[in-house]
Amino acid sequence: MKLTSYKKTTLSTDLLITRAREFGIKVNPLLPNSQFFEFKYKNHSEYLRAQIFSATNSTADFILQHKSLTKKFLAINNLTVPKGDVFSVSKITEAIKYAKKIKFPVVVKPNIGTHGDDVYMDIENSDQLKTTLNMLKNKIEYFVIEHQFKGKEYRITATNKKVLGITYRVPANVEGDGKSTIAELVKKKNKDPKRGSDYNYSLIEIVIDNQVKKNLKKHKLSIKSIPKKGEVIYLRNNSNLSTGGDSYDWTDKAHPSVKKIAVEAIKAIPGLPFAGIDFLTKDITKKQTKNSYIIIEMNETPMISMHHFPYSGKQRDAAGEIIKLLFPELKKK
Repeated sequence: MKLTSYKKTTLSTDLLITRAREFGIKVNPLLPNSQFFEFKYKNHSEYLRAQIFSATNSTADFILQHKSLTKKFLAINNLTVPKGDVFSVSKITEAIKYAKKIKFPVVVKPNIGTHGDDVYMDIENSDQLKTTLNMLKNKIEYFVIEHQFKGKEYRITATNKKVLGITYRVPANVEGDGKSTIAELVKKKNKDPKRGSDYNYSLIEIVIDNQVKKNLKKHKLSIKSIPKKGEVIYLRNNSNLSTGGDSYDWTDKAHPSVKKIAVEAIKAIPGLPFAGIDFLTKDITKKQTKNSYIIIEMNETPMISMHHFPYSGKQRDAAGEIIKLLFPELKKK
């Protein structure tokens, strides 16, 4: 597939435009150097802005922008979400009391935000929590505290009818060769042509920042350490692809109950046709129970390129399925 690319668009947007045109849909940019497009098939038009289609209404948009609100809608529909609450940065004392109530370890993250930015995991006690919150108080207004669930993390892209792809996301890591330092291994891994510095790539380069250095220090390592051959060193706790994580296709390995939960999650948000779901589970191959999984959050602009170009595994045509969802008349051709 030869991709159509516009200035300032992402790989995921390019995939949607390319697949639409392959279906005979006319795609026209409505503003120069922007991500705003008209998709027109006969008398039917849909509009796209940075992966958000006009089919997603403003209510869904607002709900998904607020993590705490998303959780409320999921919980109302009997879907499992982590124990947690939202606090103002002026209420640090109350937040620490709450963390003790739901029990450590906890996760702290902004109430509004994406890409794993300012997400802190494995907070084991009140002192660590206070230090983290003091770091965040000049950057955000509200934050969420949640009990940390132990499980593997997956990104499920689904519509209100079916699952389009399931990706097992692994935190940024390197595998030792017995000779190279961690810094050298990162440099080698970043040479993968799938990796780049922005969303024009299906995988993002690993950046060695303070968070990586702190994580290595916890394990008595540094960027100058030389891992043994075959030894895997995890550089971060969060598994976001935006921070250098790897993607493995697990669509065919997931139990049918996982796919049922994903579709129910989309239906739980009014006016949402499709989204990415961050799903943690103890075992994705087994039937899910109320206690075996949680939905962390949902994203209305899922990085669908991860399904088209996984680090490892089968490619999935998520873009094509989204186009067919929005233009059901294509099925009659």
